[in-house]
Amino acid sequence: MKILFIGEIVGKKGLDTVTGILPGLIKEESLDFVIANANKIDKGFSIVAEQADELHAAGVDVITLGDNCLKKKATVDFLETADAVLRPINSFYGNPGRGFVIKGSRDGVPVCVISAFGRTNFKNPVLENPFLAMKRLLNHIAGKAKIVILDFHCNATSEKLCMGYYMSGKITAVVGTNFSTQTSDLRLDENGTAYITDVGMVGSRYSVGGYEPQSIIDSYLSGLFPRKKVKTSDYLFNSLIIDVDPGEGKATGVETYNFEVDKRSAKN
Repeated sequence: MKILFIGEIVGKKGLDTVTGILPGLIKEESLDFVIANANKIDKGFSIVAEQADELHAAGVDVITLGDNCLKKKATVDFLETADAVLRPINSFYGNPGRGFVIKGSRDGVPVCVISAFGRTNFKNPVLENPFLAMKRLLNHIAGKAKIVILDFHCNATSEKLCMGYYMSGKITAVVGTNFSTQTSDLRLDENGTAYITDVGMVGSRYSVGGYEPQSIIDSYLSGLFPRKKVKTSDYLFNSLIIDVDPGEGKATGVETYNFEVDKRSAKN
């Protein structure tokens, strides 16, 4: 079976890109399951219910979030009842929502999707150790789903790499997010676990994390928290396609699936 993981979707243009392209892409690539990180959809920060509905209607099975997940009241309000929109599992105990879900693929195969925070350089003193959180969760879901995909939303390359090695042979894939720049270290290891430090984004090639560079530069010059503005030109679509043995839950192949949005739109 084939699983698509879409990188961080940035802004309305990112949302419109995914909802416009995904239905055809599912047919074209015979995709069985789709995961998308939507941490930056709503004006560059988190997601609201209507946007989640649009993604689900287009074919996204599970939506993952990250450090922006609790920054908007509108997001917090709908997370409690959203069964397929995930905030990181190791965020503060008692936060609304959930950190994992098990959903059936288009052929009814159970797929477990997990969202987790890294702790390095995140200014949140109450994050649980993600390695211990994953160990506990895997014991909890044992026998319920052989296919397990982790979105590890993290600042440090070293922490992501360690999670990749720790999860080797235990889950199907560790997909890093938060850099919003696709890394070149995609691998399928000998234990059947796919790994990439960062899958990238659906956002502007000439940006800083999908934002106008000057708004980030200003924060370095002033020392103040930046008023980030989404950049809306020169969009890239970054994603992974993971081939999986549904009987074993192991990845059998993995490749990046990337394109320049405007060029693809012009062809169509």
